[in-house]
Amino acid sequence: MIRLNITRSNTRITKSFYNKDDFKKWLRQNVVVALHNFIEQMTNEIWDLKVAEPYFLYGYTFTIQSKTRAGNVLMNGK
Repeated sequence: MIRLNITRSNTRITKSFYNKDDFKKWLRQNVVVALHNFIEQMTNEIWDLKVAEPYFLYGYTFTIQSKTRAGNVLMNGK
C-alpha cells in the first residue's frame, strides 16, 4: 500500500493505493488523458519514489507520504 500526496494549483489531496494497477487506473482517469502511451513508465517512476521525493507532471506534484507493507492485518485480507 502506498499513500500519495497529489498537489495541483496549491490544492493537495492524499490518496491511498493498494497496488500499481489501482494507481495506474487513477492516473488514466484523473491526470494524463493525453499520455496513455507513457502511463506504465509514469506509474513505475512515481511508485518507486522515496518518501517525500517529488515527481512533477504537467502541473501536478506527486510525493510519497508513506509506504506500508501489505499484510493481512493492514489490508483486511486483500
